[in-house]
Amino acid sequence: MRTHAPTGGAAEPLAADPGLDGLDLRIVSALQIEPRASWAKVGSVLGVDAVTVARRWNRLRAAGLAWVTAYEPGPAQGRLAVVEVECAGNPLEVADSLVGDQECQTLDLASGGRDLLVGVCAHDEVALADYLLKRLGTGPQIRAVRTQLVTSFVREAGDWRLGELPADQAARFTEHGAREPGAPVAPTGLERAVLAALREDGRMPATTIAARTDVPVRRAREVVQRLLRHRRVALWTDVARAKCGRSVQAWFFLQVPARRLAGVAARLARLDEARLVVTTVGTYNLAVCVWMRELADVTRLEARIEDGLEGVRIADRCITLRTAKRAGNLLDAQGRRTVRAS
Repeated sequence: MRTHAPTGGAAEPLAADPGLDGLDLRIVSALQIEPRASWAKVGSVLGVDAVTVARRWNRLRAAGLAWVTAYEPGPAQGRLAVVEVECAGNPLEVADSLVGDQECQTLDLASGGRDLLVGVCAHDEVALADYLLKRLGTGPQIRAVRTQLVTSFVREAGDWRLGELPADQAARFTEHGAREPGAPVAPTGLERAVLAALREDGRMPATTIAARTDVPVRRAREVVQRLLRHRRVALWTDVARAKCGRSVQAWFFLQVPARRLAGVAARLARLDEARLVVTTVGTYNLAVCVWMRELADVTRLEARIEDGLEGVRIADRCITLRTAKRAGNLLDAQGRRTVRAS
């Protein structure tokens, strides 16, 4: 049974899309730093009243232009892979057949040597292998699959910033907590329920979460604060790419000498354009996703990387033609969030 909209469509009507102006971008920038900041605080920092800030955000969220979601960062996510898919049939049809899968967390329709780029997440190695071999490996419209297994996150997409705030304003917002050391802690049933609520809306009030989970408001608030304080759950304020002046998404796939991998990855993670930097095992050992303002910027950034990192080779690259799903959120052809799918 279909549980999602066709790729490029909307599962439900979106509000009118007026685009993002300067104040909208500053509000999004503030929430990227402190996703659950009160409207009073955001308004105070930006010099506007809280009612205006709340009204602006509600409009952006209703139009699918910006949203706050939640995820389990780093190792807690499970086993991950970046999978390149060549299609024998129509890539849109293949994408539509995959986009509702829980394991398919991100799906880009891409240029170059692959038709689709799929971010796959499974709870363990067996589940990951099952999905890769039995689901992706046997599709009648899939010609070939190349898998890069993710070994570490150097920069997560939730850490990317629009950068629309001056430094003094940005400093007034509180970043998320540091991740707890050691192995990931298995979440309790209540924590899983809270995470599910925050995935739908990272700004969901504690009163609403309490009603959903059938616990007192104080208890719901404590669970949210604990999960965020120790970064067992991370909040991610995201935005429709084409509406924030970053019309181009590119992927770079690099081959880096093993002894230099950590250093190179750390340097690339500091690029303002970098949305995601992961080390991998496969044809390449480093994958970088960037957002840029125009297509010519891709070549310029590639030259900067190769000139600044001797011995590092960009083995392949591609441009995202359309993103159908990002971090479990279904997007329409304009990159607007339509619904939380998985």
